Amino acid sequence: MRRVLLVLSATVLLAGSAQSPAAAEAGAWQRALDEIVALGAAGVQAHVRTPAGVWDGSAGVVQLGRPEPIPAGSRFRIGSITKTITATSLLQLVGDGRIGLDDSVAGWLPEYGIDPRITVRMILGQTSGLLDYLNGGAGFAPMVGDTYADIRRTWQPPDFVRWATGKPLKFAPGTGWGYSNTNYIVAGMLIERVSGLPYHINVYARITVPLLMFRTGIPQTFDHILGPHAHGYYDYGGGLIDVTDQNPSYVWAAGGIVSSTGDLHTFLTGLLDGRLLPPHLLNEMRAFRHVNDSYGYGLGLYEFRMNDHGCVAYGHNGYVNGYSSLALRSPDGRHSLSLSVTDAASNNFSAALDRFVETAMCTP
Repeated sequence: MRRVLLVLSATVLLAGSAQSPAAAEAGAWQRALDEIVALGAAGVQAHVRTPAGVWDGSAGVVQLGRPEPIPAGSRFRIGSITKTITATSLLQLVGDGRIGLDDSVAGWLPEYGIDPRITVRMILGQTSGLLDYLNGGAGFAPMVGDTYADIRRTWQPPDFVRWATGKPLKFAPGTGWGYSNTNYIVAGMLIERVSGLPYHINVYARITVPLLMFRTGIPQTFDHILGPHAHGYYDYGGGLIDVTDQNPSYVWAAGGIVSSTGDLHTFLTGLLDGRLLPPHLLNEMRAFRHVNDSYGYGLGLYEFRMNDHGCVAYGHNGYVNGYSSLALRSPDGRHSLSLSVTDAASNNFSAALDRFVETAMCTP
């Protein structure tokens, strides 16, 4: 099977619903979550919707050393699923006629030395050529995310952009594809420059509040997770430590949002059903560039090809230290999945997690 999740961690819940899937189906899903925990995850929670019904499941514990299961509706750090929300927010401003997809980014942010060939479309589609400050970000002392102290301090987004524009481009703008968190720091700065409002206010006003996503927060520099949540863990080389509390400024508009499995389902459904963007911009978002045999990338949105039998899903995966996540929906809307894994001792559970995702998304 092709890898769907890239780098992933998760957390899962069991709750009743008006319409439940067949007992055999739900039992298989629960056994899959139990296997993920047995292979090294601290916890996993998932929200699944199929033609058979709705299922919420979980396995593992809320915190290592404590027996409590993960509470229903728990929040978690969604990592790069934030990018789909950021892309949607910027595309809403495009829809308002306040900025164009083919505008030069340098025209809007002239003070950062951004190559004038780079357009808004290239930033959202990961084709700008800007280097990723998080992966290969040598030049920061310490490298961003390299120590726990590093993810507790407050970073300024322009510093990441200035670092990237001080380095050669990975490729000429528009001629290649390269996943870069720097692109989405730039996208967040564009949202602020164009709208005249802070990034988080745009997201609250135009996405989370209209969709009633009340378990979703954009914490900026606040380092706690409010409400019920599972703890995440990371090994910086001296053994596991609890990294639940971290300052999201190190990922900001590229990965700083906190949410829940239910809210991620609500967001992806609202987006793909056309409640957030007009049809022509939703089509732009879903104009996927072929990256490899496993996935393509549009504007802040992946097209995952999950097996050899034509099973496709739209969405995004996410990772920050201690937390992995995934939000998917089938093109016809009949299948959807959102999940979080809280990391612990190993990533040996990746194959088991992929099997669970494929079963939930690809079984007729």
